Amino acid sequence: MSDHSVLREETAWRRRARGEGRIYRRGRIWRIQYYRNGRRVFESSRSENERTAQYLLRQRLGQVAAGIAPVPHAHRISYENLRDALLADYVANKRKWLRTGKDGKPYVCGLSTLNAFFKGFRAVYITADSLRAFIRNRQEKGAANGTINRSLALLRRMFHLATADGKLREVPHFPMLKEAPPRKGFLEHANYQKLRQKLPEHLRPVLSMGYHTGMRLGEILKLRWPCVDLAKAEISLDPGTTKNDQPRTIPLAGELLEMLRIERTRNPKSEFVFMRAGVRIGSFRKAWDSACVRAGLGVFICRTCDAPVAHDSKCADCRKAKRQARPTYRGLIFHDLRRTGVRNLVRAGVPERVGDQRTQDEGCV
Repeated sequence: MSDHSVLREETAWRRRARGEGRIYRRGRIWRIQYYRNGRRVFESSRSENERTAQYLLRQRLGQVAAGIAPVPHAHRISYENLRDALLADYVANKRKWLRTGKDGKPYVCGLSTLNAFFKGFRAVYITADSLRAFIRNRQEKGAANGTINRSLALLRRMFHLATADGKLREVPHFPMLKEAPPRKGFLEHANYQKLRQKLPEHLRPVLSMGYHTGMRLGEILKLRWPCVDLAKAEISLDPGTTKNDQPRTIPLAGELLEMLRIERTRNPKSEFVFMRAGVRIGSFRKAWDSACVRAGLGVFICRTCDAPVAHDSKCADCRKAKRQARPTYRGLIFHDLRRTGVRNLVRAGVPERVGDQRTQDEGCV
């Protein structure tokens, strides 16, 4: 047998006292052996250095003595493994944040930025330092602190699931950012009328529903006709369709009631209330942003220098300086209608304590 074959087959044992484990060499790589809960455990040091194996064995024996379950294969867990486990958890528990993309695959808002930055990362190398690098990267691209925190919360959830499943032992420190104070103010009726005229015709009923009721955009777009009782002039939201999964009844009157009657006449056989060309209305952020800018309720600015720009152009100064020049929108968002809707319900005769309770129950700020 050649010397090379002898080297590969050699098992050089370093015997110790009972309970102290041992190290040995398989080929060129040193491995360790120890007992945990009466069961023999083998683990590779992934090194040709004997001292590395000795250090690893001492570390594992210390963990066993302290009652800490070692995770021998933690180094194999990748970011992609963590992400897939999170999506599986969201699917199993039917989380409301779960969406389905055009390709039919599930996704969660805020995951795309994590996917781009941590692609190929091993979980053990996702540390506080790498998280701070992610934060800097997102801030340089103009992301708000709240948006960054939502992504960090998703990643933190991944680590908690992995530790609960016994795949990892520790969750790294997550340096969360201070968020902007809650948005305030109301959409006055004059501005509501102005915005309504600037929106495409098929989106005007959606605006009216949000303005008069304070319903969330997701609740409005998913509203079905069986939940709308035109005779009793009320909307009944079933358990599980609201943010807190609690049922809710919303009174209808005046302009809103008449608008729903018109929509029912236009779409007598449709399942959903708000339709366009026979299809349920989906996301309309671009149309909303453009309408708000034309109505004087918002502005497009450069992500880098905050200079006002047109929605269909880039910042000239930043483009010359070879900086990121994409515009972003700042101004009225649909969720701002929550406060206005509660106020309008009170003005329509709904007891103030009921309107306030709806706001508190659903986290409207």
